[in-house]
Amino acid sequence: MEQRTGIVERAFEIARSGDVASITILRSVLVKEGYSNVAQVLAGRSLKLQLARMITEAAMAKAKRQ
Repeated sequence: MEQRTGIVERAFEIARSGDVASITILRSVLVKEGYSNVAQVLAGRSLKLQLARMITEAAMAKAKRQ
């Protein structure tokens, strides 16, 4: 039986991937992957700031590679 990645850990993976442009899109991806209570789990201010920073850094790195 495969163990599922925790929601916060998965949010970090998605944010680092460069495949999302915002926390709103990141939340949508998590819901589509079957995670529940996404908005509540990702509601903390410091967590949202950290995810937003990761999304921005990943987007900049992706743009440099292109």
